[in-house]
Amino acid sequence: MSLSATIALSAISNEPFSDPVAHCNIFGSIICIFGVSIFFAWIAFGEFNGILLSALYFLICVWIEVRSDYHSSALFLLTFFIAAAMGHACEKIKNAVDKTYAIRSEKLAEEINVLSDSVEKGAKSVASLEEKLNRYSALKEVAESLSSDLSIEDINALILEKVSYTLGKSGRMLLFMVDLKRQELMLSASKQVSKTKAKKGDVFDHWVFRNRKPLIIEDITKDFRFSANDMEEAKKNFRSLIETPLVSENKVIGILRMDSPKESVYSHDDLRILDIIATLGAVAVQNSLLYSRTQELAIRDGLTGLAVRRYFMERFQDELIREAGKKGELSLLILDIDHFKEYNDQFGHTAGDLVLKHMSRSIIVLLKEDGMLGRYGGEEIAILLFGAGKEKAAKQAEVVRRQIEREPFMLRRHKAHITVSIGVSSYPEDSASVEELIKIADERLYKAKSRGRNRVCSE
Repeated sequence: MSLSATIALSAISNEPFSDPVAHCNIFGSIICIFGVSIFFAWIAFGEFNGILLSALYFLICVWIEVRSDYHSSALFLLTFFIAAAMGHACEKIKNAVDKTYAIRSEKLAEEINVLSDSVEKGAKSVASLEEKLNRYSALKEVAESLSSDLSIEDINALILEKVSYTLGKSGRMLLFMVDLKRQELMLSASKQVSKTKAKKGDVFDHWVFRNRKPLIIEDITKDFRFSANDMEEAKKNFRSLIETPLVSENKVIGILRMDSPKESVYSHDDLRILDIIATLGAVAVQNSLLYSRTQELAIRDGLTGLAVRRYFMERFQDELIREAGKKGELSLLILDIDHFKEYNDQFGHTAGDLVLKHMSRSIIVLLKEDGMLGRYGGEEIAILLFGAGKEKAAKQAEVVRRQIEREPFMLRRHKAHITVSIGVSSYPEDSASVEELIKIADERLYKAKSRGRNRVCSE
């Protein structure tokens, strides 16, 4: 029979165990079982449930004590108190462990949150660096593109294109160039502009021009650097802007601007990128101007502004072929200043240069787009008249002669009157050869001089 069955039968029948050793073993087992139960109850179920189980254990001990002949109150009570004390102590230890675990878990969660924030900030920083890297890579392309293009118009269009691509922001783009003689802004190129009244810039452009530094406005309704009237007019067209000057050789040569109808569209980093593009653009514009100037010097006489002889002869040949192809007419005038040597002898060689410049300006204004002028050599000037036969060319030559004769010229505080002699040859009446036309016009020039100067000879 099992131990539990024996205990139960003995308690019910009120009959004591006949075997004392077995009696001791049974009650020892009961004490151990209840002691262990109380111990684990305190640990597993907490203080309240431990007290309940301990009370139940105490009642069972009393019941067994009453019903059984085996008196073991002291042993039961000792076991009870030992188990309860150990259970209580373990429960306290468990609570302390739980509290420590909770504190460590809280700290760990806090560290995890800090690390998460760091990772998030790191991701944002990486994204920002990638964006900057892409932008600066794009700036390299901008520099290469601007350095390879020498046309002012193409450079202006390219600057706006690269601004849009590099910044990746929507908005209106304006590029003003500075008229260095008048010191005023002129709209040179624009993008995403339906119409603009400020062809010469507005108050913001003039501020950048005067102060020679970049400008950023996140919201014009909250910017107090400009008057209320200026802001009221501006907010009809935009709310935020960035712009920067194009500076070359310590001079502002242009203004690059981008604005948007929305507020806070542009950042200071956008302004830095715009400023870099403006710097690259200023170098490209200056190089283009120098290139144009170099080309101009290659085909223009530095003193008179007329075409040099080599370029004039190339154009003469091209125009003759063109007129021959369409069966048109072309005339050549060779003009020489009368008594030119006397100006140099009386006033010096610089006086002769002044005479040439004065006469060249007079002829340029008079002919406008009707012909092409070139410095043929010394004081001689050659004029091509497009679409003009001999009769028309002779009349035009007479107009030039009279204009130069009656226009006074101040030379070293002396009023002087210049006269010229002109020889005329025409295609196809005189010849179809450039060399022959030049020879004939030159011969008629000397014929005019031999007849008394200050006249036109076309025969």
